[in-house]
Amino acid sequence: MDSGCTQHMTGDSRMFTSLSGNVEEYDKITFGDNSKGKISSEYSISNVLLVDSLNFNLLSIGQLCDLGFQCLFKPNEVIVSKIDGGEEVFKGFRHNNLHLVDFNSKKANLQACLFSKNSMGWLWHKRLAHIGMGTLKKVMKKDLVRGLKDITFEKDKLCSACQAGKQVANTHPSKTFMSTSRPLKLLHMDLFGPTTYTSIRGNNYGFVIVDDFSRYTWVYFLEDKTEVAHVFRKFAKRAQNEFNTSIVKIRSDNGREFEHTNIEEYCDKVGIKHEFSATYTPQQNGVVERKNRTLITLARSMLDEYGTSEKFWAEMNTACYASNRVYPHRLLDKTPYELLNGRKPNISYFSVFGCKCYIYKKRQHLGRCDIGFLLGYSSKSKTYRVFNEATGLVEETYDVEFDESNGSQGAHVDVVDIDEEPLVEAMKNMPLGDIKPKEDEDEVQIVNQPSSSMAPQDGSEQDKILPNEDVHVPQK
Repeated sequence: MDSGCTQHMTGDSRMFTSLSGNVEEYDKITFGDNSKGKISSEYSISNVLLVDSLNFNLLSIGQLCDLGFQCLFKPNEVIVSKIDGGEEVFKGFRHNNLHLVDFNSKKANLQACLFSKNSMGWLWHKRLAHIGMGTLKKVMKKDLVRGLKDITFEKDKLCSACQAGKQVANTHPSKTFMSTSRPLKLLHMDLFGPTTYTSIRGNNYGFVIVDDFSRYTWVYFLEDKTEVAHVFRKFAKRAQNEFNTSIVKIRSDNGREFEHTNIEEYCDKVGIKHEFSATYTPQQNGVVERKNRTLITLARSMLDEYGTSEKFWAEMNTACYASNRVYPHRLLDKTPYELLNGRKPNISYFSVFGCKCYIYKKRQHLGRCDIGFLLGYSSKSKTYRVFNEATGLVEETYDVEFDESNGSQGAHVDVVDIDEEPLVEAMKNMPLGDIKPKEDEDEVQIVNQPSSSMAPQDGSEQDKILPNEDVHVPQK
């Protein structure tokens, strides 16, 4: 190592991998004894000169400093380290009055070559418009460009300019394991709205609850977000009673309807832990966020099938009702209904949402039936929920026939030619119960009139009745 050497120099041409004959400012160099040495064919590489008659390899202290190194000379050794951070690059040793470096020795702890090439890599990264290191590495490896040789592209630190211009949010990988072992151990909750259209009941918000274990979903429709705490308390009491187990914890976003209401007081009172997702990070509450999207897109499709008015958007409870019985759990390969109730769901009584229906009139004055369309299925009795166009009311009725033709596909299906269970028989398979549905008639009392203590079925808003919009349930 030579502090008086202006350039790195060597007399051994075998140390070079490639040479460039383009040195104008050097012709000869002068040694300490004033003798001259000619630069061989005026060749240099990476600022290292090949000099005839030079018997030593000289490492310029000045050039090392220009590359961002600092040299610490001790009585028996020399240590070269990075100025920025002080990381040691390599060591030399003292022999007589000279400081030498043996790069073939493990004691040298050589990192200079890598550092130098990597520094050039970062320089080229800046020159090439901050293109990613991975791309530049691939380009050089496959020799796709000229003028880029012997450079190491390694992302060993952060580029502040890239962070300022390219930084994106961290990924949220899907879980590949079950985090709960039973229903109600963890509930995911979210509120969406206000919606573009006010529902026929005057509701603008949807409150969605998803069980983490089974992915069974309940939806409640609200006029205002302040009703969330009241609805949750009613749901929690009913669910814990019907499942005979306790809710361990709930998870929601940081919305004010969850964070600044008496939900916290209720959870503290009954011993429920309330977890929150990080601010502006809905992915951490992704189970219910994805369920929101699924229900909304299903509802749009159902409304479009027969051109049903948007004021019936809250009848997405029918979409929730169907998804609970059809969508399989990604890890357990069972439907939410089966995971919750221990039996496969029977869907033989399903009909197309919005399809035309003929409603038998118990009190016959003029005609034997009214025209309406299907909205869904009751959770209180083995009946269908239909909208009667003659009365303008939502009714729950057993005596109804459906015309499922002329939908969006425009094709008529003659149900007589299909081997299907008769509608009257299929209706016997309707489960009862809005929190925990049951199918056995002897276990559940069939309710013919709405009960003010019941919550909406799978998201129904049939218990939230406005004046002059009462649900009419015909008596058998």
